Amino acid sequence: FDSSSSVKFSKLYVKSKWTPTDLDVPSWDSARLGKFKRRVQKIFKERRATSNLLPHQQELLTMLLEHPELLFPETDKGLGLCAVTYAQYVEDCLKHLRNEECYRQLTEEEATAAAADLTNEIRIWVRRYSQVIGNNAASVIHNHMNENANSPFGQFYILYKIHKGMKDGAWPTRPVCSDVTSVPHGLGKFVNQMLFPIAQRQRSYFKDSFELKRRLDELILQPNALIFTCDATAMYTNIRTDDALREISKYLREIEDTITHVNVEVLIEALTLVFKLNYFKLGDIFWHQTSGTAMGTPPAPAWATIFFGLYEDILIPKWTTTIPFYLRFIDDGIGIWIMEEDPEIAMAQFTQFKQEMDAWFGLKWTFTKPASTVNFMDLTISIIFLKLEIALTKGH
Repeated sequence: FDSSSSVKFSKLYVKSKWTPTDLDVPSWDSARLGKFKRRVQKIFKERRATSNLLPHQQELLTMLLEHPELLFPETDKGLGLCAVTYAQYVEDCLKHLRNEECYRQLTEEEATAAAADLTNEIRIWVRRYSQVIGNNAASVIHNHMNENANSPFGQFYILYKIHKGMKDGAWPTRPVCSDVTSVPHGLGKFVNQMLFPIAQRQRSYFKDSFELKRRLDELILQPNALIFTCDATAMYTNIRTDDALREISKYLREIEDTITHVNVEVLIEALTLVFKLNYFKLGDIFWHQTSGTAMGTPPAPAWATIFFGLYEDILIPKWTTTIPFYLRFIDDGIGIWIMEEDPEIAMAQFTQFKQEMDAWFGLKWTFTKPASTVNFMDLTISIIFLKLEIALTKGH
């Protein structure tokens, strides 16, 4: 391990707060800006414009103004805003937080003491390993702790999964904990920078839809090939922290000789601080996430990618004859399934594969049936004459 290599991660830096004084600004600057402003004012005259809203849109906005009890949270998959009453939003948040296997409510005194202890632990960690992680990383971590000292907790919120449709009379939601305002945010950024290159090594990893399309375009399929997709059920929540920390730590130590950008033991200690000591607020209520992965923590995607990737290294090679192609983007997977001539045998095999996918520390997956066309991420993928035809999904 070369400690100097950490400086290559250029995203770890403290933003400058420098602003120019009047003496730093050239004397001609104000005159030129004033002349520009006067010219622009002559071109653009203030006037009453015709509304570009349709009548039903104006009625909707008027109706929303008459209902101050409404909140407008974001929806999952970037599908925009939705409207929900304050009471319903709180209840939907508490549906997650009442899960005692994952969350424990704290008093304000308990939360404040826990945040202070975590701050002290991070400062000790930085002091111990400052020569290893480099000055930039140490400065970033200290800076975020100082900035967040007055309000050291993450912020809990939910995204509405409107693309999933209502289930049992309610909209499903995704829990998120934004840690930008929390004590360990800077440490989380460091962990993400160190963990992400390791996540990229995983056999199923791909960067984005562009890389997926490129790799799919290279495929020439067998006549009996179909496509399937799979989706992990509440992946972040269901990744038990102790299991993930144990398995990922074991893996990092096994490949330690190939990791040149970070000291493995230093990284493992940082992982423990970030994932086991997540304290956050919902309104004026304080919580500790005792298990599960907090979506919104910088290293969460890399953590989840590596954790299930360890099992894929065991599982997927067993199925290479039937599954010649398989990729996963965090909790969304896609694969090519080679069908047996006998449909009963084919579906029995697929059922067996699904059961084996569910055999990794409680993670569960939902699958689409193998088909000639699937929607995956923002793409519609179809088999046409033994090649894959790929188009942007309607609505994206």
